[in-house]
Amino acid sequence: MAAETAQLDAFLDAMALLEPPPGSWQDVDTGETWVEAFCTSQQEADDLALQMARIAETIDCKPHAASVIQLESADWTEKWKSFFHVLHVTDRVTIRPVWEEYYAAPNEIVIDIEPGMSFGTGLHPTTQSCIRLLQDIAEHVEAQDRAVVDMGCGTGILAIAARKLGFKDVRGYDNDPAAVRIARENAHMNKLAIPFAEGDALASELPHGDIIVANILAPILLRAAKAFRLAVPAGGGIILSGILDSQYADIKRVYESQDFVEVKTILSGEWRSGLFARSGTTGGD
Repeated sequence: MAAETAQLDAFLDAMALLEPPPGSWQDVDTGETWVEAFCTSQQEADDLALQMARIAETIDCKPHAASVIQLESADWTEKWKSFFHVLHVTDRVTIRPVWEEYYAAPNEIVIDIEPGMSFGTGLHPTTQSCIRLLQDIAEHVEAQDRAVVDMGCGTGILAIAARKLGFKDVRGYDNDPAAVRIARENAHMNKLAIPFAEGDALASELPHGDIIVANILAPILLRAAKAFRLAVPAGGGIILSGILDSQYADIKRVYESQDFVEVKTILSGEWRSGLFARSGTTGGD
């Protein structure tokens, strides 16, 4: 079902209890956003399509139609790979799908990735912005002395990037056990020992880190602001991503009230990411 980006969070929140719960993706070429779910039978798909359309209509008072397409097994296992190729994220960091050959240049960092079919590949602008900000930090501080926490790690790309950029103490957490499993597999594929575990960004107490990367969604970042302040020491920092440009002002305001100061921001398409430093004050409530 097509969706306007501004309504996407509301749609997904309202559809979270559907079975199976829909996810979303954005066409990097056209900018179109889609809400999507995969079912195991025609009847299940028809019922879910009807529920998705009705929920969307109650939110924005506009007519919606969710189409049902039957996929062959090959669509699941092979055809989706044609959209994922070697990706040069920065002048140093490249993401390589394991089914493609690639010869790295001297001093180039290559992340080998085998994403699950419903998990990220590094194509999304928010992931790329996080890698750029991690590289900025690594080039200006003693990376080996900074502990990094990837909160909402997904496939583990950001945690793996952090280790390859020189951060020695890196951990990753996700509330989806399937994501944790895939992140572990990707770290092993890159010959890295990175601890990944289940963890929720909305927990009352979060893992502590000198640098926390939170590529999540704006509503969750807003709710977790106080917990992130307690998890980052004075002099540390947090990378906030998964934020639409229209949402960023609220994020900045709330995190500044929690002793964070914006250091740098990156706008990629309609997505804005920010690096914030934790000040030494004791304000925030």
